Amino acid sequence: MSQKMNFLLFMPEQLRADAVSAIIDNGAKTPNMEQIGSEGVTFTNCFVQHTVCTPSRCSMFTGLYPHSHAHRTLTYLLRPHERNLFRELKENGYYVQCFGKNDILSQDSISLCFDSVQLRIKPEHRDINPWDKDHKHYKSFYYGCRKNTKDTDWAIIQSALNFLDDKRDQPFCLFLPMSFSHPPYIVEEPYFSMYDRSKMPEPIPAKYDDKRRFMRMIHESYGLDRLDELDFREIKATYYGMTSRIDDQLGILIEKLKSIGQYDNTAIFVFSDHGDYAGDYGLTEKWWTGFQDCLIHTPFIAKVPGYKPIGRRDTFIEMIDLFPTILELAGIEPKHYHFGKSLMPIIKGETSHHRDCVFAEGGHLPDEKHCYEPLIEGIYYDKVRLPLKDPKVFSKAVMIRNERYKYIYCPDDIDELYDLKTDPQEINNIANESGVEDIKRELRDQITAWLLKTSDSPPLEWDKRGW
Repeated sequence: MSQKMNFLLFMPEQLRADAVSAIIDNGAKTPNMEQIGSEGVTFTNCFVQHTVCTPSRCSMFTGLYPHSHAHRTLTYLLRPHERNLFRELKENGYYVQCFGKNDILSQDSISLCFDSVQLRIKPEHRDINPWDKDHKHYKSFYYGCRKNTKDTDWAIIQSALNFLDDKRDQPFCLFLPMSFSHPPYIVEEPYFSMYDRSKMPEPIPAKYDDKRRFMRMIHESYGLDRLDELDFREIKATYYGMTSRIDDQLGILIEKLKSIGQYDNTAIFVFSDHGDYAGDYGLTEKWWTGFQDCLIHTPFIAKVPGYKPIGRRDTFIEMIDLFPTILELAGIEPKHYHFGKSLMPIIKGETSHHRDCVFAEGGHLPDEKHCYEPLIEGIYYDKVRLPLKDPKVFSKAVMIRNERYKYIYCPDDIDELYDLKTDPQEINNIANESGVEDIKRELRDQITAWLLKTSDSPPLEWDKRGW
């Protein structure tokens, strides 16, 4: 076996930071993530750059922001000319395996980046909406308790266990993009009843008068105005149950790595592509330009062989920092210019500071009809219909967040400003209050400078100029 370390990239989908006990103790039961963090480092202030899966993943695996590479939709995936983490690893001797949904690569790119992507064990169950169209939960994404357990995530884990039994001389990168905790909110026992609904964190209240239009439109079009606090507590308890199931599956992988003697030679990274409303603000699922912390604040936990445990680090990091961190550990120089900052100085214990602020972005121009998803029946119908009804619900927006303030600049809708010291739940938009003009100006100037500095990524190689 090569002395190069292996990589296990464990990525639950749509997992918010406050559903992970290692980040915020809200009563969630995620002991395996805690264990990984205790042996390495838990970054308590990690933020994604987009709140939808494909754009977020394209950024984290290239080190580029959504506006730097134009990946702002579900349908524009990384193409063969676009370098990314998995291609770098594959071209440098790693066996790169993925089990899970592809929200990253175009068809022509897959073989360039992965040695294999086919599940070795097939799922035996697919969840379907249990409610009729008139039921209050039909469009809420809440499905409840299920009996079947052999779903896609089960198949991913079983395939991964099978893969880890293989004998090979190459170091491996095993990438597991899981389906949970993505809605629908559904899970089996014992996870469904694991959380006392009455002890769940109180849902953040809905307040739409001073917010951008998408929040009220989602609330009403999804029928969420028919739900009460008990319904939203039920949703969050189920979501927490899904997260605990994910954590148990991580534990199975940990035990497997130990049993084959590869645990101490494998770097484990646990992270997500974005969060979930899970009943907060009277909303469920996510939105393209929703920048509340429940959507952009995600877990990032790492255990790296050869380095002492660091514990918790509260400095700001961005998900694009994953790309250079893994390349540095693998001893690989990137082949394109990027904006990620390696986390290795923190992992090595050389510093505890990384970034002063973080950015996120999303949305589309009114005439970018090619960015709209096709209308489909089911729980996503109204989500897709909203921009057809009012294109400004998709308005492009940019967010900056530092320790004290969060500012959202949206030229085609209202601006939002939150004082996170006095209003950590982002309930009261103070953008139009007196006395904040200087704060807004400074934050907008920082956004302008960020957009300018990261507007593109010129190739590292020069073109020949001869005819």
